[in-house]
Amino acid sequence: MEPLRKAISWQDTRGWNVCNAMKKDLGCEEVYKITGLPVNTMPCASKIAWIKDNERSTYQGTWKFAGVVDYVVLKLSGELRIDFSNACRTMLFDVSKLRWSDKIAGHLGLDLDKMPELVPSGQVVGNVTKKASGETGLRSTLKVVYAGGDQQCSALGVGVTEPSRVSCVLGTCTNIEAYSDRLPLDPEMRLQAQLHVVPNCYLAEGGIGSSGSIYRWFRDNFGEAEVLAARKRGSSPYALMDAEAGKAEPGSSGLIMVPYFTGSLYPHWNADDRGILVGLRLKHGKGHVLRAIMEGVAYEYARMAEDAERVTGAKIGQVRFMGGGARSKIWPKIIVDVLGVDGVVTKNAQAGALGAAILGSKACGVFKGAKDAAESMVKVGRRVEFDREAHERYRAYYRVQGEVYGRIQDLVNELSRLNGAR
Repeated sequence: MEPLRKAISWQDTRGWNVCNAMKKDLGCEEVYKITGLPVNTMPCASKIAWIKDNERSTYQGTWKFAGVVDYVVLKLSGELRIDFSNACRTMLFDVSKLRWSDKIAGHLGLDLDKMPELVPSGQVVGNVTKKASGETGLRSTLKVVYAGGDQQCSALGVGVTEPSRVSCVLGTCTNIEAYSDRLPLDPEMRLQAQLHVVPNCYLAEGGIGSSGSIYRWFRDNFGEAEVLAARKRGSSPYALMDAEAGKAEPGSSGLIMVPYFTGSLYPHWNADDRGILVGLRLKHGKGHVLRAIMEGVAYEYARMAEDAERVTGAKIGQVRFMGGGARSKIWPKIIVDVLGVDGVVTKNAQAGALGAAILGSKACGVFKGAKDAAESMVKVGRRVEFDREAHERYRAYYRVQGEVYGRIQDLVNELSRLNGAR
């Protein structure tokens, strides 16, 4: 059993035309009511439909379409499954009925027999096979537990198990996960309604498709001096970039960034959107641009947090940071200053792996429940307190950044159409 083609990244937007047809024929409201997702290219539904329409022999020869987690579980246990939390990210899953949606699949002309069998999150699916044992060194007596989706496991891995806590992923992308005791469907369809990996619990989720990847883009294209200096010192170029950003004042002297470098997820869900820098003057230097990148992500995160409070009805009391960007001394501080809420960086930076370990420990009987396991295993590290003066200063920039894109979005989208590529 071997893959028939290379994997397609979640950031790939080739299914945009499929999504536009869904909006026209099914309607955004109907898709959201069924799946909890705004119509967009990130889930695999439009990608599978693209394969069906453009690589017919691959589609016909496919036994099952599988995500990375599904495939790893298959290789370890010999069993192909997908858990509810990953299924609800496909745009093919009925998030209320906990089953594949005949209506969505029928519209796309997809065969649901090609999708994996559904299981609850954190379930034992089998033992390590003899073949996998020989390839990995893992004992064949070990149980294989299908934990769950990356963002849901990460939320558990930083202790998002009560309404006042939210997660902030500072990685390639930036996500917010806000806890809810009910399915948090958003009437404005800005946030996703997701199943948590904790039984009978849910998450309101928003995502910025590019954040840390923008910082890396800057390093690769404009950070040669920092890369060379870091190599000589045996340090990280990101630390040197952070130091430059720290020299600029809050607001980056009037420079504002909109982080849609791979199209937008929240709030527009539009693959034709593009990143922009607004307010450049000759006085601006490298540090201003670097800080503007961080602040642009922070403004978007603050908007997601406001929407999360609106949808869940719970006031946010603490932000819990994770991901590579959480190691930065300045980026989490900018976010709490914009938001006006204190935060913490948990001791285990690999929150997704810890969340999976929490589910594994519960599945194997070490703990009675996932919440109990999280309270025991998640450890708080560095605390990040917001500065009231900086928060007040950021309020004006936050308002301007929020209005800028709406005024020029049509022109930016036209650039995407003129360019003919995303």
